[in-house]
Amino acid sequence: MFIYGLKSWRREDGFTLIEMIVSLAIFSFVVTIAVGSLIVLLSTNRMMQEEQSVMTNLSFALDAMTREIRTGSGYVCVGAALENGGVPGWGGGPPPRVFDSSLNQHDSIPVTRTRDCPGGGGPPINSLAFRGISFVEGGDSITGPGANRILYYFDDNENTIKRRVGNAPSETMLSSGLIVEDFRITVTGTDTLAGSNNNNVVQPTVTISIRAREERNNNKEYQLHTTVTQRILDL
Repeated sequence: MFIYGLKSWRREDGFTLIEMIVSLAIFSFVVTIAVGSLIVLLSTNRMMQEEQSVMTNLSFALDAMTREIRTGSGYVCVGAALENGGVPGWGGGPPPRVFDSSLNQHDSIPVTRTRDCPGGGGPPINSLAFRGISFVEGGDSITGPGANRILYYFDDNENTIKRRVGNAPSETMLSSGLIVEDFRITVTGTDTLAGSNNNNVVQPTVTISIRAREERNNNKEYQLHTTVTQRILDL
């Protein structure tokens, strides 16, 4: 009887060089796609945050203007013609220089004075690149007694929107880095029923249009529009 010795064989598993190269190539491909997607996601998120910041800034300024204009009265559409005395039929002396804070003439506009601007202010006249709206505050909580007009206007020299309360210096309403390309205010129906020769019964309406861009992204424009109707009766 023969007894054969049994020899046990142990198999050692491993990867060949070709398998390792293929695995590394697949891993590199997946990582490249993942990193690229992450970079795109971060860039998109940054752009969305910047756009949100711009829209928040513009919306805040627009809301502030509409809130005060809606409760005000005595709308006077102002522009370069008013600034340099080129307004026909103004009467009562030369028109005030409403944009020049050093002259303190903004609040010299009579409370009862009104002026339409159906064309949205038009282009700058005689290199005076300003246009906006002056109105009487609905109360005296902001302007105080004796200085009851507020002025919103577009300063094309600085490409921004400014606000002037009474005869105080003008203040910029927008943050730095935001460039206003155009600011149009269309004002209609400002003539009151008492002072009208044609029995005007239309409430004053103000339409505001803003076109702006972010300084770091010149190709992206933002446009906002709104229409405001005077809340108090136009008597």
